[in-house]
Amino acid sequence: MKFSLFKSVAWQLIAQTDIMTKFILLGLFVASVACVAIIAFKIISFRRQKQQLDLLLKRLRSIRQFADLVGVAKEFKESMGGRLLLENISELRVILDEAKKEGGTHLSQKDLENLEHLVEQSTLSLLLEEETYLPVLGSCAAVGPLVGLFGTIWGLIHAFLDISQEHSSDIATVAPGMAEALITTLGGLIVAIPAMIAFHYFSNELRKLEFQLGEVGDKFLMLVKQSFIK
Repeated sequence: MKFSLFKSVAWQLIAQTDIMTKFILLGLFVASVACVAIIAFKIISFRRQKQQLDLLLKRLRSIRQFADLVGVAKEFKESMGGRLLLENISELRVILDEAKKEGGTHLSQKDLENLEHLVEQSTLSLLLEEETYLPVLGSCAAVGPLVGLFGTIWGLIHAFLDISQEHSSDIATVAPGMAEALITTLGGLIVAIPAMIAFHYFSNELRKLEFQLGEVGDKFLMLVKQSFIK
């Protein structure tokens, strides 16, 4: 026996609902599709970034000279860690050029503090970029049940009005209206539960990336101190 979506009980319930309930269910469906797309995209993105950072950190542990760091940064230029290094190497060159104009060849303590601040800013900027779309998951997790509850309240109001017009409160009269009303709550939970799980999972993964970027930044600053600080 073949299963037919359009002949299922759930579809028949949806077909019997009023325009407001259909509009709410459509909105929840769109939100669900968006969440699934974001989750799939973020899984791929976080996995790629983590793999690249693992490889980069492995390479950085064997580096002892600043010149070698430049080559590694160019090799990993597509990753978060590589971009962090390239941005701050560029800033370091600007600072060194300014020092040469003033007759110096090394960084002052103030220059080092400025560079440390730039590393922190670059790290935050990269993390914010990677955080893109996560607020959508958080919003869907928070708002989905409320939208479903709104649809349920709306459906219950209409169900009770229909009951009053029928002048009957037996189960055969009450049950269809209740089922139609509760289907929006189900829709809201279907959207919210995966979105909430994904939001917390990706937030945890983001903290791991932050820690790894911190290691990259620390290695960069250590080599800068060895090479350009008297």
